[in-house]
Amino acid sequence: MKGLKIFSFAFFAYLSLALYSNYLDEDLRALVYQRGFVPSAVIMGLIMSLIFFLAFTAGYFSKLQLPTSILIILFLMLSFHDFPVAFILSLLTLAAYYIKLNPFEKFPEVALGLSLTVPLILYGIKGVPLFNQDLRYELVGPLVLLALLGAVGISYSNLPTKIKTLSLLVYSVVFFLGTFRSLLLLGYLPYLLELYTNKSERRREWLFSGIFLLGLILIMSGSLTGLLVRVGFTFLVFHNIVRLSLPWGYFQGSLLLSDNPRHLVSELFGASTNYTYFFFGQAVGDFGILGTLEAFLLGAFLRESERDPKTLVFLCSVMIYALDSGIDALILMFILGALIFQRLNSNYSAMK
Repeated sequence: MKGLKIFSFAFFAYLSLALYSNYLDEDLRALVYQRGFVPSAVIMGLIMSLIFFLAFTAGYFSKLQLPTSILIILFLMLSFHDFPVAFILSLLTLAAYYIKLNPFEKFPEVALGLSLTVPLILYGIKGVPLFNQDLRYELVGPLVLLALLGAVGISYSNLPTKIKTLSLLVYSVVFFLGTFRSLLLLGYLPYLLELYTNKSERRREWLFSGIFLLGLILIMSGSLTGLLVRVGFTFLVFHNIVRLSLPWGYFQGSLLLSDNPRHLVSELFGASTNYTYFFFGQAVGDFGILGTLEAFLLGAFLRESERDPKTLVFLCSVMIYALDSGIDALILMFILGALIFQRLNSNYSAMK
């Protein structure tokens, strides 16, 4: 139950902050609702989040294991969100699977290196988002991909802890310049979870890294109030998606197959930016109450990841990151990819 315990702690911590911002603190609530939404007690969003969490938990305890062929089909279908680039890359990835080459295990250092160097090349060509806010959403796509590669690198590499710590410091600078708090979090989560799950005696590093991460996020948010407003607003977006999407979904799958679902959500509310929409926002928005089936599968995926400690760290990291950003096709492709290649592990069959 290690994976469920970790995710549940993060889930209910996030939910508590969201409710505090939207309902319990009047000053924060006023700041959240300045964005133009109709005030509400977000009760409907709270109820649906708990229903979907129960479906997620049921999937975890079901011990469901989809056939590899189904995972591959889902992986290919999701690649159409950014056709033809993602589709071609997915074919190359699956070719690696069929020749029994596991890129998660063979090339994690390469993934980490790309996440540390390619953003600097982008900044050199396009400019630095920290100094030009107009670039934030122009570069968000490649930065998310590179941050996910960084999470792969930190989760799967066998580098000494000191080297990982140094890499994480470089990662901090690189993605601080990109101005996205959630991407900074995505790099730290596998590092912290690895220390927590595999090296519990290194509590000093765990505590220092956690404090350092929180400090960076607060700096990027401007203040603790700024961070709480962000969490509260994301959950308010989720509440309004729920309100519009019951019973059978508003987007009918277009969120899952969009190359920029957060922009699609913002357009729903008359904005032209990107709105994050909470962990279950995509499932509700696309499928309504039937989105509980997606939540069920996510829980089953988390349970299966526990067969390999590195995959568990990676999936937990990605799912905790998605608590704020929301699930999308790219995140699901990384989740499915990790599970597909986990099945190449020689110990996998013995652990069934």
